[in-house]
Amino acid sequence: MATKKMSYVVAVEKAIAGEMTEEVVERLEALKVSLEKRGAHKHEGPTKAQKANAELAEKIFSAMTEGESYDTDGIRGLVEELAEATPQKISPLMKSLVSAGRVSVEKVKGKNSYRLA
Repeated sequence: MATKKMSYVVAVEKAIAGEMTEEVVERLEALKVSLEKRGAHKHEGPTKAQKANAELAEKIFSAMTEGESYDTDGIRGLVEELAEATPQKISPLMKSLVSAGRVSVEKVKGKNSYRLA
């Protein structure tokens, strides 16, 4: 019958309590290896999704016309990739353009209305 492995939590608790058995040391070394692996996989820079969203935001900005006001439905019509997009998809894209100062936003009858800044 195989014995159940000690959890990392139990190993850490025992180490804090000063109960450093061989089994505790083994589990803590395994935890260290696991954490090192996780840290090694982190990459710098934007993710694939962040790059795609930045491209979409740029397409929206390029398609907007000076002096024209757009709501979510109007923005959906500007870019083919957003034809089926929900407001939850469009709002963060527009928020990035607003925070960059490229687009202004105002509330009109409870809806956001976007214009080129």
